[in-house]
Amino acid sequence: MENKKNSQINEPIAEFLEKLRQQLEAEKIQKAGEKEAEIEETGESMALLYEKVRNLIEYNDDHLIKRNAIERILKRNLLIEFRREDFTEQFLEELAMSGYLEKGKTGEELKTKTARIIAKYQKASGAISGYEVKRWLVGMASCEIEETLFSNPSRFALVRAMYETAKNRVEIKGAKKVKESEKNIQIFLAVVRSIAKPDNAMLNFVLFKLYLPEWFKKDLPDSELAMMLSGFPALIHSIKMKISSPVSVKIGVALRKYAVYFNIFYESALQNISKIEKIVGNPESLNFAVQLAASEVYDREMRKFWKRVKRSLYFLIITKIFLAVAVEYPFDFYVIGQVNTVPIIINLFLPPLYLLVLSTTIRRPSDQNSALIAKGVGEIAYGREEKPIAEIRLQEIETFSDWTLNLFFILTYGISFGLVIWILNILNFNWLGILIFLFLFSVINFFNALVRQPVRELLVAREKEGMIGMLIDTLSMPFVRMGKWMSINFSRVNVFIFLFDVIIEAPFKVVVRFIREWAGFIRRKKEEVI
Repeated sequence: MENKKNSQINEPIAEFLEKLRQQLEAEKIQKAGEKEAEIEETGESMALLYEKVRNLIEYNDDHLIKRNAIERILKRNLLIEFRREDFTEQFLEELAMSGYLEKGKTGEELKTKTARIIAKYQKASGAISGYEVKRWLVGMASCEIEETLFSNPSRFALVRAMYETAKNRVEIKGAKKVKESEKNIQIFLAVVRSIAKPDNAMLNFVLFKLYLPEWFKKDLPDSELAMMLSGFPALIHSIKMKISSPVSVKIGVALRKYAVYFNIFYESALQNISKIEKIVGNPESLNFAVQLAASEVYDREMRKFWKRVKRSLYFLIITKIFLAVAVEYPFDFYVIGQVNTVPIIINLFLPPLYLLVLSTTIRRPSDQNSALIAKGVGEIAYGREEKPIAEIRLQEIETFSDWTLNLFFILTYGISFGLVIWILNILNFNWLGILIFLFLFSVINFFNALVRQPVRELLVAREKEGMIGMLIDTLSMPFVRMGKWMSINFSRVNVFIFLFDVIIEAPFKVVVRFIREWAGFIRRKKEEVI
């Protein structure tokens, strides 16, 4: 009797499993009823090659690439070409040719929904002023279209399950009282960050749907649209304040291992959906299934890790060659009067080698880690405890200890950067070579932290760190933070991105479209003759 009681799963988990089953059944029915539509393939290889090169020069996680591609196409059509006619057919074909959408797999219902979304944002973009607001709208349009074309309700159900499990078990303490509604929003954002790994546009979209559900009505009258648009500046500001709050970041850190439990449980449910009731009905079977899923996730994440390393290396090499040709060599030749090849060679080869060496230190999570994950999944699936799983403390005033630690942390910037500059001076680097090296070295340290983060997030036990590891982290942290700051701010003025998106992409896509249409025209004429 006790075992039966223990095998009774929690309601949020049961709801998630039901949603997952419904989604998989719906996908089977949809796939069986789909008919392959005819799309001209000429020019497709050119579009695929373009996307591969384009994705090399803008580092993004794999799960963000589709949305970014959708946003790029929308931005070109709405903000550069100012198109007001329906371009849904061309939009879907472009996604298919670029490899983001299965060719011919968009039925009439999806086309109609996509056309309705595009038309809505066309009206909104034409009716509102301010480029930043228009850009924000394009970001929301890309999220709404991605949600329509690549719907994954089970993933949202997983977010909902984790939120329902955590919301009453997170305590926020401190001098400043946080309202219950604000606390719930910040917990929800923390869960979304942990499960979905969203970018800023996706986080905006989550709150946009929460605050303005009327925007997503099937048929939105123009009068209601105009009324909503009038309140957009205030709405955007409110959403920005919610997202930038440090509270959800602190909650996310506290819930990190619980996100691992939910993500691995999701994978085990996907692998065993036909017999999931039997598995979750037996704690030992669930334990085995979770450990097996965890092992497969480790292997997949290690493959992705090396793929991310390779992309980072390509990015570094392309960036360095550009800097050497466009900046470093001309500066040495025309300003200094002689070209010092040693700094140029060091800047070219040392950063990629450094990243490669750092990458070899990553280790696949152990079987012991899998056992801990399985234990955690069992606790959230069968547990009835209501004790807090996270306690967040908010401080309005820094203590003397905090002030001292922050001061010492600032000093580490001087020590780390000073040490590197001193070594570079010995190697006869001029000030421009030093700046380029610091830029590349900071980006590398940030990339190193970025590419290994998905693997490190799978570790639920605290890693043991010795004195050497702590010293390396202390000296490298200023470069990691500087690299992150540059990655965020320089992406806005990325010369490569500007060249591709504004100078190259628009005419390139026109040429590809013409080639495709011409090939179709010739094929039809050939069929008429034969």
